[in-house]
Amino acid sequence: MLVGLIKGLHLNSLIMDNKLFAFFEPVWRFIDNGSFFREPFRWLYVAIAILNLLFPLVAIFGTIGSGVFKYMSGGAIFAAILVFILLIALGIMSFVLWMDRQKKLKELLHEDNEFVAIPMVSHFIQTLGEWFGFYLGLFGCVASLLFMLFGGSEMLGQFGGSLLPWGSGVMMIIIYPILGFLIVVSARLLAELYRAMASIANSAKCISNQVSNAAPTQSETSAEPSPAGEE
Repeated sequence: MLVGLIKGLHLNSLIMDNKLFAFFEPVWRFIDNGSFFREPFRWLYVAIAILNLLFPLVAIFGTIGSGVFKYMSGGAIFAAILVFILLIALGIMSFVLWMDRQKKLKELLHEDNEFVAIPMVSHFIQTLGEWFGFYLGLFGCVASLLFMLFGGSEMLGQFGGSLLPWGSGVMMIIIYPILGFLIVVSARLLAELYRAMASIANSAKCISNQVSNAAPTQSETSAEPSPAGEE
C-alpha cells in the first residue's frame, strides 16, 4: 500500500511538472525567437518619436511663457520665430525617422539566429546616431546663421544658450554640420561592428549545423557494405 501511495504521488508530481512546463513554454519561445527583445525596442522607438513631436511645442510655449520677447528687438523676434519653425520641422523629421526605423526591426531577427540582442542594440545605436547627428548638424547650422544675422548675442543670451551649447558664429555654421556628420559616422561604425560580430556568429552556427547534419552517423557508417574481397 505504501509503495502504491508513493507511485501515485510520483505520478501526480510528473503530471504537475508537465503542466507547469507546458504553461511556461510559450514564455520561453517568446524569449528565444527574439520577440522579447524586438517588441520593447519598437515601443521605445515609438516613445522617442512622440517625444520628438512634443519637444518643439514645449520649447515654444516655454519660451513664450517666460516673457523673453519683451526684451528682444524686432529682428530677434523674427529670428526666434524662424528657429521655432525649424524646431517643428526637425521634430517632424525625427518622428518620421524613428517610426521608419521601428518598422524595420522585424527584418533583423530570424528564427535561426543564435544572437538576438546584439542586432537590436546595434540598430538602436545606429538610429540614435543618425537622429542626433542630423538634429545637431541642421539645427546648429541654421540657428547659428539666424542668430548671427538677426539677433547675435541678444538671442544667444535670452534662450540660445540652452539650444546651442557651443555657441554661435561664423565658424559654428561650419562646425555644427561637421560634428553632426562625425556623430552619424561614428554611430554607424559602432553599430556595424556589433552587427558584424552577430552575423559572423550566426553564420558560423549555421555552417556548423549543416556540417553536423551532412556528416554520416556512426550507425550509418557501420552499416555500409564491406569492400569486395573482404569478409
